[in-house]
Amino acid sequence: MAGNNKKSNAMVIASKVAKVNDLFRKANSKELLKFDLTAPQFDSLLVIHTNGPIPLKRISEELMVTGANITCIIDNLEKMNYVKRVNSREDRRVVLAELTSKGKDKVTKVLPDYLNRLAGVSNKLTQAENKQLISILDKLLG
Repeated sequence: MAGNNKKSNAMVIASKVAKVNDLFRKANSKELLKFDLTAPQFDSLLVIHTNGPIPLKRISEELMVTGANITCIIDNLEKMNYVKRVNSREDRRVVLAELTSKGKDKVTKVLPDYLNRLAGVSNKLTQAENKQLISILDKLLG
Protein backbone atom coordinates (compact mmCIF):
# COMPACT_ATOMS: atom_id res chain seq x y z
CA MET A 1 0.00 0.00 0.00
CA ALA A 2 2.86 2.41 0.85
CA GLY A 3 4.37 1.86 -2.61
CA ASN A 4 1.13 2.86 -4.29
CA ASN A 5 0.98 6.03 -2.20
CA LYS A 6 4.52 6.99 -3.28
CA LYS A 7 3.60 6.36 -6.92
CA SER A 8 0.42 8.36 -6.53
CA ASN A 9 2.39 11.23 -4.91
CA ALA A 10 4.94 11.08 -7.72
CA MET A 11 2.16 11.41 -10.28
CA VAL A 12 0.66 14.41 -8.46
CA ILE A 13 4.10 16.05 -8.15
CA ALA A 14 4.85 15.51 -11.85
CA SER A 15 1.49 16.98 -12.82
CA LYS A 16 1.85 20.03 -10.60
CA VAL A 17 5.45 20.70 -11.64
CA ALA A 18 4.35 20.56 -15.30
CA LYS A 19 1.50 23.00 -14.60
CA VAL A 20 3.81 25.42 -12.77
CA ASN A 21 6.26 25.19 -15.67
CA ASP A 22 3.41 26.10 -18.03
CA LEU A 23 2.53 29.09 -15.83
CA PHE A 24 6.06 30.44 -16.10
CA ARG A 25 6.27 29.67 -19.83
CA LYS A 26 2.92 31.29 -20.61
CA ALA A 27 3.79 34.36 -18.55
CA ASN A 28 6.50 35.17 -21.07
CA SER A 29 5.67 33.56 -24.41
CA LYS A 30 3.31 36.27 -25.67
CA GLU A 31 5.45 39.09 -24.32
CA LEU A 32 8.59 37.72 -25.97
CA LEU A 33 6.86 37.83 -29.34
CA LYS A 34 6.68 41.62 -28.92
CA PHE A 35 10.48 41.51 -29.00
CA ASP A 36 10.42 39.24 -32.08
CA LEU A 37 11.68 36.27 -30.06
CA THR A 38 10.26 32.88 -29.28
CA ALA A 39 10.62 31.44 -25.78
CA PRO A 40 13.24 28.87 -26.93
CA GLN A 41 15.22 31.63 -28.65
CA PHE A 42 15.25 33.78 -25.53
CA ASP A 43 16.03 30.79 -23.32
CA SER A 44 19.03 30.08 -25.55
CA LEU A 45 20.15 33.72 -25.40
CA LEU A 46 19.89 33.60 -21.60
CA VAL A 47 22.02 30.45 -21.39
CA ILE A 48 24.69 32.08 -23.55
CA HIS A 49 24.40 35.37 -21.64
CA THR A 50 24.83 33.57 -18.32
CA ASN A 51 27.67 31.26 -19.37
CA GLY A 52 29.53 33.21 -22.02
CA PRO A 53 30.63 31.34 -25.15
CA ILE A 54 29.23 27.86 -24.71
CA PRO A 55 29.16 24.65 -26.75
CA LEU A 56 25.89 24.05 -28.59
CA LYS A 57 25.68 20.64 -26.93
CA ARG A 58 25.71 22.25 -23.51
CA ILE A 59 22.90 24.64 -24.49
CA SER A 60 20.79 21.66 -25.54
CA GLU A 61 21.56 19.96 -22.21
CA GLU A 62 20.68 23.09 -20.22
CA LEU A 63 17.37 23.49 -22.05
CA MET A 64 16.74 19.73 -22.24
CA VAL A 65 16.11 19.74 -25.99
CA THR A 66 17.70 17.85 -28.86
CA GLY A 67 20.86 18.91 -30.61
CA ALA A 68 18.86 19.30 -33.83
CA ASN A 69 16.49 21.69 -32.06
CA ILE A 70 19.37 23.83 -30.76
CA THR A 71 20.97 23.87 -34.19
CA CYS A 72 17.75 25.30 -35.66
CA ILE A 73 17.38 27.86 -32.85
CA ILE A 74 21.01 28.99 -33.15
CA ASP A 75 20.67 29.16 -36.96
CA ASN A 76 17.76 31.56 -36.54
CA LEU A 77 19.50 33.62 -33.85
CA GLU A 78 22.52 33.83 -36.12
CA LYS A 79 20.35 35.10 -39.00
CA MET A 80 19.06 37.81 -36.65
CA ASN A 81 22.69 38.65 -35.78
CA TYR A 82 22.18 37.92 -32.05
CA VAL A 83 24.58 34.97 -31.94
CA LYS A 84 27.68 33.89 -33.78
CA ARG A 85 29.31 30.48 -33.92
CA VAL A 86 32.98 30.30 -33.02
CA ASN A 87 35.35 27.37 -32.89
CA SER A 88 36.68 26.37 -29.50
CA ARG A 89 40.34 27.17 -28.94
CA GLU A 90 40.77 24.02 -26.85
CA ASP A 91 39.07 21.59 -29.24
CA ARG A 92 38.43 22.68 -32.80
CA ARG A 93 35.75 19.99 -33.17
CA VAL A 94 33.61 21.93 -30.69
CA VAL A 95 31.47 24.82 -31.89
CA LEU A 96 30.57 27.52 -29.39
CA ALA A 97 27.70 29.99 -29.47
CA GLU A 98 28.60 33.53 -28.48
CA LEU A 99 26.43 36.63 -28.18
CA THR A 100 27.07 39.43 -30.63
CA SER A 101 26.82 43.02 -29.42
CA LYS A 102 23.30 43.10 -30.91
CA GLY A 103 22.48 39.92 -28.96
CA LYS A 104 23.82 41.42 -25.73
CA ASP A 105 21.70 44.53 -26.32
CA LYS A 106 18.62 42.39 -26.95
CA VAL A 107 19.06 40.40 -23.73
CA THR A 108 19.66 43.63 -21.77
CA LYS A 109 16.49 45.12 -23.22
CA VAL A 110 14.23 42.07 -22.65
CA LEU A 111 15.58 40.76 -19.33
CA PRO A 112 14.05 43.29 -16.87
CA ASP A 113 10.47 42.72 -18.10
CA TYR A 114 11.10 38.99 -18.32
CA LEU A 115 12.24 38.85 -14.69
CA ASN A 116 9.28 40.97 -13.57
CA ARG A 117 6.85 38.56 -15.23
CA LEU A 118 8.55 35.58 -13.58
CA ALA A 119 8.40 37.34 -10.23
CA GLY A 120 4.70 37.96 -10.83
CA VAL A 121 4.16 34.21 -10.91
CA SER A 122 6.33 33.40 -7.91
CA ASN A 123 5.25 36.33 -5.72
CA LYS A 124 2.46 34.17 -4.31
CA LEU A 125 5.17 32.59 -2.15
CA THR A 126 7.00 34.18 0.75
CA GLN A 127 10.76 34.58 0.51
CA ALA A 128 11.19 31.59 2.83
CA GLU A 129 8.82 29.48 0.69
CA ASN A 130 10.75 30.47 -2.45
CA LYS A 131 14.02 29.32 -0.86
CA GLN A 132 12.41 26.09 0.36
CA LEU A 133 10.97 25.36 -3.09
CA ILE A 134 14.34 25.99 -4.75
CA SER A 135 15.96 23.61 -2.29
CA ILE A 136 13.34 20.91 -2.92
CA LEU A 137 13.61 21.27 -6.70
CA ASP A 138 17.41 21.10 -6.48
CA LYS A 139 17.06 17.89 -4.51
CA LEU A 140 14.78 16.40 -7.18
CA LEU A 141 17.20 17.44 -9.91
CA GLY A 142 19.85 15.67 -7.85
